[in-house]
Amino acid sequence: MESSILIKDARVIDPKGSFNGKKVSIRIENGVITEIGKDLKPKKAEVWTEENLCVSPGWMDGQAHFRDPGEELKEGLLRGLDAAAAGGFTDVAVLPSTNPAIDNKAAVAYLKNRSIEGGAITDAHPIGCISQHRDGTQLAEMLDMAEEGAIGFSDDGPVEKVGLIQMALEYLRPSGDVLIIQPHESDINPGATMHEGTVSTSLGLKGSPTEAETMRLKRDLNILEYTGGRLHIPVVSSAESVKLIKEAKKKGLAVTASTTPHHLNFTDDNIASFDGTFRVQPPLRSSKDRKALRNALADGVLDGICSDHRPENLESNDVEFVLSPNGISGIEATFPATLKALEKADITRVIDAMSNANRRIFNMAEVHVEVGATAKLTLFNPKGDANKDRISAGVNDPWKNIEDLKGTVYGIVNGIKKFKLRP
Repeated sequence: MESSILIKDARVIDPKGSFNGKKVSIRIENGVITEIGKDLKPKKAEVWTEENLCVSPGWMDGQAHFRDPGEELKEGLLRGLDAAAAGGFTDVAVLPSTNPAIDNKAAVAYLKNRSIEGGAITDAHPIGCISQHRDGTQLAEMLDMAEEGAIGFSDDGPVEKVGLIQMALEYLRPSGDVLIIQPHESDINPGATMHEGTVSTSLGLKGSPTEAETMRLKRDLNILEYTGGRLHIPVVSSAESVKLIKEAKKKGLAVTASTTPHHLNFTDDNIASFDGTFRVQPPLRSSKDRKALRNALADGVLDGICSDHRPENLESNDVEFVLSPNGISGIEATFPATLKALEKADITRVIDAMSNANRRIFNMAEVHVEVGATAKLTLFNPKGDANKDRISAGVNDPWKNIEDLKGTVYGIVNGIKKFKLRP
């Protein structure tokens, strides 16, 4: 069935595009942008028009967990992708730390086929495991997974064995695929549940110091310098880590990094209420660290933003703080939460961090608002109130009770598929 959409009078935010900053109308025919200009006529098209409408390249979430397979009661792939669409994402990098883990090409095919056959509007891009069963011992079948559609490789946590990191970087170097490692030294204060500092001391909780992150980050960067290849740090949490990444980039190392909306907004002070929703890994750190993360993302030292969406059901979340699982449910609030943290930054930097910066991390082709391009677009209003309704099943959502969030997502167009939050 033929489809026609006319996006009416929208300001384009596309830093590397021909129409950046211009107010135009955009005609989409059968999933392809066929015309961009002023005063375009509807011609029987479905017209999209909203207050202070902006349009950008479709956003891509750099890391999210939909608990599928193995814990679908907490979310499920299709519901998670619907929540991603409501958050403005046309694409999501899906974490492999499931049960069973995504450590072979059949598992990669499962995620891709399930999303397609289920009619998901947002595209799922599986991340494969580095090691078999995520046990850090033997390399997984990374080449086979890449051929099946895996866009990068991660064990969703630290990798203990230096030799395994070395082999993985060497193995991936010819293809340019990215190795993703979250640096953390668990032997420093094992059993820590938050950041080590004055707040953890006052609460009587064991804390994890920034050194637990930076010691491993230094090691992993040293391996990268020795081996070559591409390394990505998905969630940077500390000011010292920002300095290390900045220095590594100056040396010419192929390292990229990102952080999350919750690390950009919250600090260890939020733990004072013992609300398990704020327990994450790496932990929420000090206001000094938060400021450094904001500056680094605004300046491009940190490349992208990821929701690190990890939904929990009530049974898992409604427990004592020290028993709470790590993770925040927040994919639908990523845009307004990031805007809140980077309110003084250029909006084009915010949009790039949420869209093509993440595609560059995964060595994927960028998308732009151009005639002849496949329509991968996000429609939004940076000054409107954030959406309050939730599709995600995650109850561990700290954003739903924050009243001053700005950033309305109107919907997405993803080829011939579309998702509109309003009728």
